[in-house]
Amino acid sequence: MLCGSVQNLDYHNPTVKVRVGCCGWSSLRGEDVGVPDWKEHFAHKLQLYATRFPLVEVNSTFYRLPRAATAQRWRALADAVNPNFEFTVKVYQGVTHKARFRGEAALSAFSETAKIARTLRARVLLLQCPPSFGPTRENEAALREFLSAIDRDDFLLVWEPRGKWQEAPDRVAEICQEFSLIHCTDPFRALPAVADGALYLRLHGAPPGERMYYYAYTEDDLAWLGERLKGLEADTVYVLFNNIYMFHDALKFMDIWEGRCTEN
Repeated sequence: MLCGSVQNLDYHNPTVKVRVGCCGWSSLRGEDVGVPDWKEHFAHKLQLYATRFPLVEVNSTFYRLPRAATAQRWRALADAVNPNFEFTVKVYQGVTHKARFRGEAALSAFSETAKIARTLRARVLLLQCPPSFGPTRENEAALREFLSAIDRDDFLLVWEPRGKWQEAPDRVAEICQEFSLIHCTDPFRALPAVADGALYLRLHGAPPGERMYYYAYTEDDLAWLGERLKGLEADTVYVLFNNIYMFHDALKFMDIWEGRCTEN
């Protein structure tokens, strides 16, 4: 059991479906999930991961899109141990950081990302903006034109605006409602401007830590998170850990949410 002395645990809310995972699996060690001899049991690290978590965010796609054959292999590996395993996909930076949602380059990069997502049977695509993509008229116009032009198919689009967008929650809410976007935040910094339907939360370690990624969440931190999720009206909440200790912290939060922790 990962949990220690959390008291009065009653965090599980049956009306909210919470899906917990991590941003990537490549850094997973068997020791992180209590299986130091994992190579004796699994053909690939992804399979070890997929037996411990219900989903993963593929964020390597932000830097470089894999070949179709690679995506097919990932899906097959996961299916062999967990057919219900879910991939979410971070959209290639060519859309958000290079083309900055403008022109054919952005549309083409999105289309190529969507092909990989379909191979993975992923329903959720994450659009993470750079902090420099602020809430200017020009940027907002480019974003709106892009969202109007893409073939969304059945994808759920998650938007993670950063920088000065955090000071404009009303504008974020307006865009999310107009284009049916899921507003992604770190819940330790702010809750989404629109909090119904599905939510997508990414936890980076700061806050409450002083330095991004280099913070291990305490049981009190995760109990606090559980309490916040209880009060949400969302149907499904994706909780993605993205800190150095993400595997341990994600398992610990799963225990807290499901009420598997007991007082010492």
